Amino acid sequence: MTENTPQNPYEPGAGGPTPPQNPAGGPTQQGGPAQPPPYDAGQQSPYGAGQQSPYGGASQPPPYGGAGQPPAYGGPGVPYGTQSAAPFAVGEALSFGWSRFTGNWLFWVLFILLSFAVGAIFNASSIGDYQEINQAAMRGDISSSTATGVSFGGSLLGLIGGIINSILGALGINAALREVSGEKATWGTLFKVNSYPMIILAALLLLVAGFVGVLLCGLGLIALAIFAPFTYHNVVDRNLNAWDALTGSFRLVGKNFGSVFLLELALLGINLLGAIPCLLGWFITFPLSLLALAFAFRRLTGGPVASGPATASPGTMGPAVA
Repeated sequence: MTENTPQNPYEPGAGGPTPPQNPAGGPTQQGGPAQPPPYDAGQQSPYGAGQQSPYGGASQPPPYGGAGQPPAYGGPGVPYGTQSAAPFAVGEALSFGWSRFTGNWLFWVLFILLSFAVGAIFNASSIGDYQEINQAAMRGDISSSTATGVSFGGSLLGLIGGIINSILGALGINAALREVSGEKATWGTLFKVNSYPMIILAALLLLVAGFVGVLLCGLGLIALAIFAPFTYHNVVDRNLNAWDALTGSFRLVGKNFGSVFLLELALLGINLLGAIPCLLGWFITFPLSLLALAFAFRRLTGGPVASGPATASPGTMGPAVA
């Protein structure tokens, strides 16, 4: 080494400072960018979960169940578990339903009118079939094949009408659940449900259960009316399959039989009173029933229940009906 050659301060024995160490334990390479430490897939990233490595590597995904995890159910509102399950009073459910109905009454009246119109179309077809059978019988030219064909046609139309009415009922439950979440139901959000095929399967399952209930001297129909009111709630709000939704409704009502049964009796009485003025009261009592049952379902399952007035949800299709 000549006198004009500068001495490396990190050269051993030169008395200079200790060379910096990289995280891997070796000396930092001189004359180029620092290299990232070797990463072991079994070790936690030193940059934190979900943070980008400064060296351009792939970011580590957040742990399962952490931030960014989708809600555990597929219905409207916010994820379950935000509130604890609690009993409810019948007056509380009716008061909540009335406040939500009066705050969005035009939407609910038009929805019930749509349901009535769809039901009338299919029921009118069945009435026409029965009239045809009676007229043929009066002429004396009715045959068993004619009666069977007309009966089959009426039954098929009745089945289709029942499925469509069930879909409309599930859509009404979807709208009621949105109201319970604090979101004002609109025609844009009415049709946003998780799975139409699962709603149809639930409707067919309830029809079969109802047929079996008729064979049991009508006792099965009474059991369905009492224990299966939350079947579509489980499908729409918790994304359950048809069988789990039906059995889940039976279990939920069984665990809270007193409060649910009293609410059902109250709603039955209200709807009977609503039928007195030429069925016009049903435009009020039917939405009130949907909203009260949705409130009861959310309270019993620990789902989100809004305390303030419903507001229009941003980004929904169409203006809110007020």
